[in-house]
Amino acid sequence: MQCGQGQHGPVTQVPAPRSDGGTPVGRSGDLDRIRRLLRTGDGGGSLLLLGEAGVGKSLVLDSVAAAVAAEGGLVLRAAGAEFEADVSYSGLNQVLFPLRDAFDTLDDAYRDALRVALGFGTGTPPERLVVSNAALVLLTAVAGDRPLLLVIDDLPWIDRASAVVLGFIARRLSGTRISFLAAMRLNSEGFFERGRLPEYVLPPLGRDTASQLVSARFPGLVGAARERILDSAEGNPLALRELPAALNGAQRAASEELSEVLPLTQRLQALFGSRLAELPPQTQRLLLLATLIGSSDLGPLQAAARRLPDDADLDDLAAAERARLVRVDQASHHLSFRHPLICSALFELSTSSQRRAAHRAAAEVLVGRPERRAWHLSEATLEPDDQVASLLEEAARRILRRGDAVGAVRALTRAGELSPSAPARSRRLAEAAYISAEVAGLSTARRNCWRGRGAPIPS
Repeated sequence: MQCGQGQHGPVTQVPAPRSDGGTPVGRSGDLDRIRRLLRTGDGGGSLLLLGEAGVGKSLVLDSVAAAVAAEGGLVLRAAGAEFEADVSYSGLNQVLFPLRDAFDTLDDAYRDALRVALGFGTGTPPERLVVSNAALVLLTAVAGDRPLLLVIDDLPWIDRASAVVLGFIARRLSGTRISFLAAMRLNSEGFFERGRLPEYVLPPLGRDTASQLVSARFPGLVGAARERILDSAEGNPLALRELPAALNGAQRAASEELSEVLPLTQRLQALFGSRLAELPPQTQRLLLLATLIGSSDLGPLQAAARRLPDDADLDDLAAAERARLVRVDQASHHLSFRHPLICSALFELSTSSQRRAAHRAAAEVLVGRPERRAWHLSEATLEPDDQVASLLEEAARRILRRGDAVGAVRALTRAGELSPSAPARSRRLAEAAYISAEVAGLSTARRNCWRGRGAPIPS
């Protein structure tokens, strides 16, 4: 006998984890469009939610699941995991585990197929088509006259057997009360056959929304530091929350210059560095060099690559292109990273000796850019070197003439550290201290002036 409405016991609704019951910042429009595409409880539908790492796919899944549950619907969830990707039907087990008491309401063939496939019983391994039909019949009966939502996160890590069954279900929901919503990264691959299933690409947050999110979470982040975070995050919600956390108080207050490459928290490093770690070593070193050169032009990159110890070549970029980490425009001969934080992840993934070698190679081809060349030489140098210290001092003068006192202090301080003689070291460090004190005095005077006027102090 096939199961029917009212023939099974109570079913546990799987709550939406990590959802605070509210709408993620800046996502109300996306959520409305997703609900319309899903047709939750109104004829059934399937939707694949695509987006870059950290863009907020999981939060959107949580919000949709919470909304369906609040309306009296049933939510069943699963999440792909790398360590279970080789365990057959492990994903389907997550989805159907809350319904295990209803298996006995299926006819014998379907019941036995599900019990064996999901590890609840022993017997002859069932045909995958039988498992697929059994799962669909079970879900249809359990749903009855209420909405039922299947939510799958990290779809590419779902095991092959489960992916086949879920794909079978996702293509047969028209006219039911069941909806299927699954999330995956852009350009990721897996066992799930996407076919012609509808897709929705979750975009990054707009600049205004990103600014609101940063202001709410980090009100002490001001000035150039705030703009740098907004530029580097490019609307990625996770980056907007994590990048400021990696800065110290002085950096957030814009009283200390940020490093050339922003530091990442462990969470961001894991997110943006995982795919980089899979690249060949020569490709990683070439991308590190591109990061440090700071130019999208392939010409300087090719010239500098020849100066690396392993004599890298632009052909080594192919692996990064295939991994969708960089774009190479053949017409303009320009290289671009798909997200700025890939550069930070590259930097933290590299060793100190690899960074020094890349800095040294970059300095050799940036002869026409004295400030950048001086900085690269200073980063490639471990012992005191008066020639490098002098180049840094000259660079500090140019930087100061542009009005960047913080940058000038940084260059002079490093020049002092690299000075072989005590008098030169003292002179350069004293000048750095003088400029720093002068800037601090002007800032204090400016604030006192504003207080005297009774006006709010501008950041």
